[in-house]
Amino acid sequence: MKIHSVHPGKILKKFYIDSQSLSIKDLSKKINISHAKFTNIIKGKQSLTSELSFKLAQYFQTSPEFWIQLQLNYDLSEKSKGTDDPFYKLMNIIGDAMLKLVGVESNGEYEPRAIVLKEKRLFPDIVAFPKNRNDEIVIIEFQGYKEPMMRYIMSSKITMMCTHEKYTGPIIGAIVYTDKEYKNAALPFKISSKSGKSWIKGEFIEIDLSSYSENDLLEIDQELLILAPFTLPKNYPKDEYIQKCRQWKQKIDKIYSKQTVHEITDILSLFILNRQKQFNRKEVQAMFNFDISNTKVGKELLAEGKKEGKKEGKKEGKKEIIIYLFENRFGRLPVKMKKQINQIDTKLLDELAVSLLNFGSIKDYYLWLDKKFIGNNKKI
Repeated sequence: MKIHSVHPGKILKKFYIDSQSLSIKDLSKKINISHAKFTNIIKGKQSLTSELSFKLAQYFQTSPEFWIQLQLNYDLSEKSKGTDDPFYKLMNIIGDAMLKLVGVESNGEYEPRAIVLKEKRLFPDIVAFPKNRNDEIVIIEFQGYKEPMMRYIMSSKITMMCTHEKYTGPIIGAIVYTDKEYKNAALPFKISSKSGKSWIKGEFIEIDLSSYSENDLLEIDQELLILAPFTLPKNYPKDEYIQKCRQWKQKIDKIYSKQTVHEITDILSLFILNRQKQFNRKEVQAMFNFDISNTKVGKELLAEGKKEGKKEGKKEGKKEIIIYLFENRFGRLPVKMKKQINQIDTKLLDELAVSLLNFGSIKDYYLWLDKKFIGNNKKI
């Protein structure tokens, strides 16, 4: 399932704050939230909580579920569009090397799985199950942004995975941070009662990729070269970085098999664009001497570019937001479809926002439409 990433803070600002000429400072006072926290949410640095969803719903006369659903859509999108999905792909290509990174010797004795705990909306990045039942299960979480509760989230995912799998055996939990600041932002995991009668605390294997050098990775396993973009600072000189990228590509062609080299290059390009914001698609294409637009990553970047290239305009109401979300996911919509969405009543718009999460194509929208309207003898 692929959902295009639109942070709810961006939607809040674009369709509600800007359109009503509100100031972030004044609005934060009116809904009783600190200005600093609200600013971080608007900038997409923090998640929109359920408590804030209720406050926004009351102020803007929407449903709380509307805001909660936007955050869920974004969370799922980040799972499929960010670095987590490529890391899972890497586990399937170079699983043993990735396990070595967290100190686990495998030699083909583990197989990766992605587990989605839908009931609790928890998504462990990678769970490596041993083929020998006596060995430990390895859970790896890749963290590419600041999250103070990261270690708490990790512990939750481990316990929920054990519940889901009915597993009580040994586990190795590892968090791989793509930058030092993300590790520093994580609070220590410790929960205790005032009486001291109960307590929970824990530690995990933690890797900060930005503290490694390229040679450090190669010493562990040469296939870890794919993680080299995270070893360079974000402000690395552009000209020197271009030369580095070309060297990586030459090494990749020698290290990886012909069957996987293109996919590895595809993933490397995503890591570069995720890490180095000063590059654009054409520059990465030139560095690697291949057409990134034909890759999965390239198609996502092109779609993102189309979105960013749109002229800013004032759009009001849920209908415009639904159309905006549709076009971010599936591209430009037919005029007829836009007219249909504009004629859907407010109550059904909330249902459409929820259903959009599960749509795999525009065809699924029409199937939903038939069920809601034709099946009930209604017309749009």
